Amino acid sequence: MHDARPSSASRRAGHSRPVLSARAGAALGVVVVLVAILALPFREWVTQRSRISELSQQVAWHEQRVVDLAAAKQRWQDPAYVAAEARVRLQFVRPGEVGYVVLTDQSSQEQEATSTRPMVTAPTGGPWWAAMWSTVQASGAVDPDDAAPEAPAPATAAPTYGG
Repeated sequence: MHDARPSSASRRAGHSRPVLSARAGAALGVVVVLVAILALPFREWVTQRSRISELSQQVAWHEQRVVDLAAAKQRWQDPAYVAAEARVRLQFVRPGEVGYVVLTDQSSQEQEATSTRPMVTAPTGGPWWAAMWSTVQASGAVDPDDAAPEAPAPATAAPTYGG
């Protein structure tokens, strides 16, 4: 009674068993193809979701801006508000009223400065057009200390090899 099948010892020595069966290999291949096919649309979906989130935030900001502008428009429809703004901004007075201008000492005011030029401060207390014209004149004035920067020195030639 001899068995026609080879023994397990001879089977191990002669043939190695494959790591994956044909079905497992085919299933793995299908999974890899599906991942490759779906990767780009999924990435686009994620990108579009983030873009939609950004746009919804922008829409919310613009809607709030519309509400604020509508409130400002409503305020400007009120003649009392317009008169108050004209009195404050343009220094208007009503007929029969006396307008007072308080002059302050310019040296007592703190002058803010930037790293390049000191800021021009508009004079207060006078009519608005005088203040505007003085800032236009001050912006066009050339400061002698503010000379044009010197050009950098020309670069020296780099040493050459073999020469």
